[in-house]
Amino acid sequence: MVKLPAGSSSTSRILKAMSVFGGVQVITILCSIVRTKLVAIWIGPLGVGIITLFNSTLDLLTQTTQLNLRQSAVRDIAATASDRNRLGTTASVVRRLGLLLGIGGALICALLSPLLSRWAFGSGEHTVDFIILSLTLLLSGMTVAEQALMQGTDHLKALAGSTLRGAVASTLAALPLFYFLRLRGIVPVLLCFAFFTWLFTRLRRVRTSCDTAGMPMREVFSRGRDMLSLGMYMTVSSAMSLGASYLFVIYLNNFASTEAVGIFQSGYTLVNTYVGVIFTAIAMEYFPRLTSVAARPTLARVVVSHEVSVTLKVLMPLVVCFICADELVVRLLYTDSFLPMIPYVSIGIIGTFLRAVSWCMAFTILARGDGRLFVLTEGISVLIMLALNVAGFRLLGYQGLGIAYVVWYAIYTAVVYAVFRRSYGMTLSRGIPGLTAIALATGTAALLLRMFIGPWLTALIILLPTTIICLKAILRHSSR
Repeated sequence: MVKLPAGSSSTSRILKAMSVFGGVQVITILCSIVRTKLVAIWIGPLGVGIITLFNSTLDLLTQTTQLNLRQSAVRDIAATASDRNRLGTTASVVRRLGLLLGIGGALICALLSPLLSRWAFGSGEHTVDFIILSLTLLLSGMTVAEQALMQGTDHLKALAGSTLRGAVASTLAALPLFYFLRLRGIVPVLLCFAFFTWLFTRLRRVRTSCDTAGMPMREVFSRGRDMLSLGMYMTVSSAMSLGASYLFVIYLNNFASTEAVGIFQSGYTLVNTYVGVIFTAIAMEYFPRLTSVAARPTLARVVVSHEVSVTLKVLMPLVVCFICADELVVRLLYTDSFLPMIPYVSIGIIGTFLRAVSWCMAFTILARGDGRLFVLTEGISVLIMLALNVAGFRLLGYQGLGIAYVVWYAIYTAVVYAVFRRSYGMTLSRGIPGLTAIALATGTAALLLRMFIGPWLTALIILLPTTIICLKAILRHSSR
């Protein structure tokens, strides 16, 4: 049997990363809910709308000017983590690039502030606000560099702790600013978020032994060329995904209604964002570990297969629980007017099993640094998603969107597996197809029973035994 690198691939490490980052994201979401509720009371829909417009504009600038350094740098950092001198050089390059990209983003924001104000608000009255908020891009550039270093060097507790402290401190600072300043507190609050996130990340920064502060700029860009190149491809991929989502939203708004857009977006958030907490949490530990063995197909195959196995076993009880409590979840997070999304989320959630399989394989493309291949696979994915969503909604409404989500990830899994096998000569372990089939069958059975006998009996018949079986399997692996 092939053995994985010592201490790098055990189930206990995956579960630990999942619990730490999953907990952090849950607390972050709770902070967001508290802020949203209180902000809605203190500054009303107008204030919430202004915040949304500022955030949307700043997010777009951040994605386009920082070239996904947060993710692309992890590959190079993980590859040099075992050599202190090489790590020191890489860390200096990443920090310099983060600073330069942050300065570049801030300058672009400040120079384009009149246009950004007119674009977002229809007038130039927020020009000065965008000039002030350009500082958030500078802080963000420095923050993502430190976060990439923490992730790439396996300082996951420091990364989780700084993220949590930043979220809590930002919330505590935001509440009095909103209460006393009302609408005038929006810009200071956005600055506070960027500042506290940077501050707590800076306090827990990774210490390195090599200082290359005097490195010429030409050498910085030469050493960071692969990071920037991969990051640029990832940025293109993100832009394609956002563009496809935007086109579908426009389609819904024109051929259905604005209410349909709201219901779809809320359902998509439930399926992708809240369940996606698990994916994000695992990725923090998985990506650097996969990067360290990506060049060795035999080891990489074992790492990917192991990750798929653990993720599916964790997801099975969560998906069944979600199906059983779908109506309760919608009522708690939204209102009764959002209940039409239930067929979408209840069917679509089954697609997260396929998403887990494809997601674990797709990380291999990033770990190998194949930016063009990544853009190609993601481009195929967004085209399939757009076509299936339009067809699904036209034929079966929200139920059709749920079916489209499952079919989308089934096709995407096949595409990624073809790349996984033909480009890298790897296959998944023998037990993965069977485990995937069991997961899909379990989710489908839960959905059908939920429809015919109700959530409580479904929980008793499906959820309880599924949880016990998966928990035993996970504990058995973690004890090895």
